[in-house]
Amino acid sequence: MKSFLLALLLAFSTSAAEIKAYFSPNGGCTAAITKELAKTKTTILVQASSFTSAPIAKALVEAHQRGVNVQVVLDKSQRTENYSSADFLHSSGIATFSSTPSTPSLTTKS
Repeated sequence: MKSFLLALLLAFSTSAAEIKAYFSPNGGCTAAITKELAKTKTTILVQASSFTSAPIAKALVEAHQRGVNVQVVLDKSQRTENYSSADFLHSSGIATFSSTPSTPSLTTKS
């Protein structure tokens, strides 16, 4: 989850001159990500092996409602995982994809 949050934050950095590092838990990651998501105007692309953050899921839905193109790719395990945000995002109209039984898990390390 830490790498997902940091990668997501870096993807939404608005200034190349300003780089900040955040750590979780209680390190400001979620607040920094939701702040950047609220400023996004065109496209948000998310790939995560695990996604359970309610504040980030809510920020993605709010962006989608503002007309931002939001697409999420999650590991196939998120279809049955407790507390996954996959169903919430999908039911909110966000394009949500998952790896299939024939594709490698997103957590596979090479």
